[in-house]
Amino acid sequence: MKTRIPSAPSGVALGLPCWLVISVFAASAVGSEPQANPAGAPSDVRAAEAVSAWQFLAEVPIAGAGPSPLIDFVLPPSVFDAARVDLADLRLYDAQLRDVPYALRIRSEVDTTETVEAKEFNRVPDPAGGMQVSLDLGEKQIDHNELEVNTPGDNYRRRVVLEGSDDRKEWNELAKRDVVRFPSGDKAFVDKTLSYTPSRYRYLRITLSPDPQNDTRPVEIGEVVVRRRVKVPGELDVREVPCGQREPVRADGGPGSRWVLDLQGSGVPVDRLLVTVAVEEFARNWYVESGGPADANERFQRVAAGVWQRRAGERVQDLVAEFGQEVRAARLRLVVTDNRNPPLRLTAVKAAAPARVVIAKRPDSISASWLLYFGHPKAEAPNYDFARNLPQKLDPPPERVSLGPRQANPIYQPEPLPLTERLPWLIYVLLGAAVAVLAALIFNLARVAIRIADLRESAG
Repeated sequence: MKTRIPSAPSGVALGLPCWLVISVFAASAVGSEPQANPAGAPSDVRAAEAVSAWQFLAEVPIAGAGPSPLIDFVLPPSVFDAARVDLADLRLYDAQLRDVPYALRIRSEVDTTETVEAKEFNRVPDPAGGMQVSLDLGEKQIDHNELEVNTPGDNYRRRVVLEGSDDRKEWNELAKRDVVRFPSGDKAFVDKTLSYTPSRYRYLRITLSPDPQNDTRPVEIGEVVVRRRVKVPGELDVREVPCGQREPVRADGGPGSRWVLDLQGSGVPVDRLLVTVAVEEFARNWYVESGGPADANERFQRVAAGVWQRRAGERVQDLVAEFGQEVRAARLRLVVTDNRNPPLRLTAVKAAAPARVVIAKRPDSISASWLLYFGHPKAEAPNYDFARNLPQKLDPPPERVSLGPRQANPIYQPEPLPLTERLPWLIYVLLGAAVAVLAALIFNLARVAIRIADLRESAG
């Protein structure tokens, strides 16, 4: 007769650890789930944002009727100090807390190109082996100043003559130059663009002549593209900044002077300094360092260096320290090497960078000011259609208004902390419980193992 050896009780061995693991994960997950919107928040996904999640706001005064359908305002350092670096947490709301679509522009100087629609007519071969094509740009008088001529083949230099007309009878020459394509290693050198003085001619005529040295067959004109290339001027946001007392320091190469510049915000963009100096003649080396707030203990890093020079009798104007790149900083340090010369007398210092401009459509009725909300690190970028469809060049330009001072959002509600941060002792309780359960489990398994060993011994 064989003695039945009992197995370990699975309910005790597995049930308690599984329950324990589930409890620990459930407790750690509490507080990390998305929170329900407060009462009054929109219910649809598109606008499911409660203004109580934004920490700061500023008033946007709405101007009355004006010549432009748009208004805009420049963001001050008080916004950079609180908003996200990419400014994706900006929100505009009207008096009824309805979303106001906007476009955020960084007003650097840019070149923009737009294609002008053209309809081809009169494609005529030239007896000399060339070709002539005419284009109709339509009844609207649209500015155009660039033409791209595509012509098949390789290894050529072909002359193109561009003419313009309003009546298809009298033609005036706009441009004349060669289009080329020559092999160059694995690639090819290609130049097929003609630039000319901005014109509003409705009709264009392109005449292509063959390369007398390389073309043995008649040439053809492929696709022709008419464009309007526009240089959109930039806008500098120039702000005078407090300049601290001069500090004597050891600069590059000798004794020097240092000034600490407070940008009046954290993460303020700046790409140059404009410095007013009350000295008629000098030649000094300088460099600029960027750093964080005074209480951040952040080391300064050099961002630019150069030489300032002014000769006797020259026109007195601001000295410019260009960085060559934009930096985000709370403070700057300007260091000038004086050597054995008297220190420079700085009377004013201005920090500048391309302006960050918010553009929005002027409301039909003027009821109250808008409110700009900012200061929400987890907000999603709005990506308004209005911003994507807004052309680079605005004519007439938007009417400029001034953003009000930064205010604390009176209904701001910070995001709840996870349960483990609100109740830090809870994790120790759970860990202690886990240790106790595991100890009981090991003790139980040890008793079962001893019992099995005793039964096997008695059975033998």
